[in-house]
Amino acid sequence: MNLLPAHTRKVRAQAGGTGASRALWIVRTVLVAGATLALIGFDVRSLRNRLENLRSERSRILQRTAEREALEGRVRADREKLRQLQVTERRLARWDEERFLIPELLLELSTAVPDTVVVEAVRREGPALRVTGRASSSAIVARTLEALSRMERVDRLELLWVERTEAASDPNEQRFALAGSVRYASREPERFEQVEALSRPGEVFR
Repeated sequence: MNLLPAHTRKVRAQAGGTGASRALWIVRTVLVAGATLALIGFDVRSLRNRLENLRSERSRILQRTAEREALEGRVRADREKLRQLQVTERRLARWDEERFLIPELLLELSTAVPDTVVVEAVRREGPALRVTGRASSSAIVARTLEALSRMERVDRLELLWVERTEAASDPNEQRFALAGSVRYASREPERFEQVEALSRPGEVFR
């Protein structure tokens, strides 16, 4: 049996209800705050993981970039080395061909030149070739040019000049000069070394 007046009981009931509501609000606020903090903590960990992943990816990219630059440097060095080796190969091939060039050239000359022609000098400077000699007539000079043009080791041979020999026993004797180039089977190397003349001026081959 409640002996309190009705008004007092009503006020106490309202006070009790208000306290319960306030406690419930506090509990809800704490739960919401906890959930918010938990979400914030999760987001912080997620951002931290993403940051670590980005740093790892950056380090990997920097490493691969450094490796690529190193590889490009080695590729450039290897290409230059290959170019030098190719130049050396061409030089060795040309020098190896040079060993047989002079004997073959002189043999071809002695075979192709008509018997009435005297070869005075054969000069070669690099691939350039020059032949001077004497012939009994201008017709023989023309035959000599034609014969030497068919030589395997001679290319683009042409007549430079022809003139009558002064004080010659034969009034029809002609001096002439032919110029052309040596035909090689090997590729021309860089910085082709000049080769000294095969003979001195006035030296007679026949």
